[in-house]
Amino acid sequence: MPSFSGTEPLAIAPGKTVEVKVIGNGFGDDLRLWTSVGTAKLVKRINAQQAIFTITVPANARGVGVLRLHDRSGLSDARFIAFDSTPATKNISTDKTKPALLKLPAAIDSKTGGVNSHWFAFDAKVGQRLAIEVFAERIGSGADPMFRLLDPKGREVDYADDDDVLGSDAGLVHTAKLAGQYRLELRDVQYRGGQPYRLRVGSFNIWPDLKPATGAVIEKEPNNAPAQATPLSLGQPAFGRIEEPGARDHFSFTGKKDAWVTIRAFSRSVGSPAYIYLELLNKDGNAIATAGTENTHQTVLRHRLPADGAYTLRVEELIRAGGPRHVYRLTTHAGRGAFQLKLKTDKNKADRFWAIPGQQVNLPLQIERHGYDGAINLTTAAGWTTAEPIKAKAKDFTAKLTVPDDAQPGTLHHLRLTGTGEGDDPTTSVLDLRAAHRARWPQLAFPPAALRHVVPVAIIEPTRITVAAIKIKAGAKAKVRVTTLRPPPPIGQKAAPQPITIQLKNLPAGIKAPEKITVDAKKNFVEFELTAPAEAVAGKHTVMVVAQGKYRGADWTHESQPVALEILPK
Repeated sequence: MPSFSGTEPLAIAPGKTVEVKVIGNGFGDDLRLWTSVGTAKLVKRINAQQAIFTITVPANARGVGVLRLHDRSGLSDARFIAFDSTPATKNISTDKTKPALLKLPAAIDSKTGGVNSHWFAFDAKVGQRLAIEVFAERIGSGADPMFRLLDPKGREVDYADDDDVLGSDAGLVHTAKLAGQYRLELRDVQYRGGQPYRLRVGSFNIWPDLKPATGAVIEKEPNNAPAQATPLSLGQPAFGRIEEPGARDHFSFTGKKDAWVTIRAFSRSVGSPAYIYLELLNKDGNAIATAGTENTHQTVLRHRLPADGAYTLRVEELIRAGGPRHVYRLTTHAGRGAFQLKLKTDKNKADRFWAIPGQQVNLPLQIERHGYDGAINLTTAAGWTTAEPIKAKAKDFTAKLTVPDDAQPGTLHHLRLTGTGEGDDPTTSVLDLRAAHRARWPQLAFPPAALRHVVPVAIIEPTRITVAAIKIKAGAKAKVRVTTLRPPPPIGQKAAPQPITIQLKNLPAGIKAPEKITVDAKKNFVEFELTAPAEAVAGKHTVMVVAQGKYRGADWTHESQPVALEILPK
């Protein structure tokens, strides 16, 4: 199947159609590229390691997109590409006395230099805003970049390493105080070489300007005390800002006894530097539940309300930071309990799948239950079926999804597996793959949202049949070799090859083949002989090789492309 190691360039300009070279291995003639945003079209396959695609993304594309290669043989791992229109170059210098000159705005696509720093230089005016940012972790690179900015006098005036929003990627905004040539040094903090990065310098926005969701309740100041709380109805989203270090926000709501309340705080995952801490207070002002004390990436508070009445939600910044960028979003929900479906992670790191039509795909699930112990019904895309619901109280389950019989080899399906509880007002949950992605990319704090709730399944051919053209003389025999390349086993599972039976279709009159032709389970080819009678008429024909077998419990039949067969005179 195709593997995917990188792209050139490392970014796509929003609103444009850009040619992108994809690099990897195993590229066949039916290679396809899936993008999470926009469309991709194959221009040409250069060889088994390189291909050119055009990718078109909408003008409002921001952040990072996801790419996957797939064909009739399987599915590659995901790769990431930035959305950025900054003009790019590959020019670098490892000599700080002769830095690579940049004309702003500028971007550089390169790879870390190990023990060697990369040096760049550019001119700036007094008061000029300089935004400098590196894409590395966010595009799946193993680089951990840092950079420092030197003014025209050679003094270090700014420095960037890890960032609360960008992760291990570095970014800063600097206002030039002197006119002249500034130098920029970039290196990996652990002096690793060969890791891709995209550096850009200009006057763009590094951190997003977050806005309230439609219909959100916006916290109103002053509300540092519970008595000043902004009213909220459970089920409504909320939006707020920790204006200064140590500030607190409060929201008030009414709840019912035994209702399970779930409140999710979104901050760093959506571009805010805030680490949100939540406290749920009863009518007496006493804390009855907290969340966010472990510096988690997303804070989730769940609690079963002990009585009917008024409650207050307190929102704080865990490390007592604050400022204009320290915003947060809240989602709120009240019900009879909740559960979460997660794709089980293990050493195999299986987060992509491939299957033939009619096959059963097994997804190992973990169920986190929060006050709901009932059965859970599973649904997914149209045409796909699930074998059975998750039983009451079960915390581990294997979801068995059956591929539609009419699914076409070479296509890629993205499945959203939804669990629905029982009752008049059932709780629901969409399968979450975040833990699986963190296991695959441990350096990536926030995998792209396009990956989080979809299971990619490539529809593959059960075998690839290769047969050379056949020539046989009248009254003679000819040796034929049929190669049947089987698909690989699913990630983390052992190979289980099965025998393959072979038949020849449309043989010319009189041409005889063995009654039984079988490719042994431990081989990927079979050799046999055809026999032509002495009276066979010379001429050209086409035959088909029909193969039959079993793959992962599903029976299959597959035909080869037409094979030329020529009968030669004696």
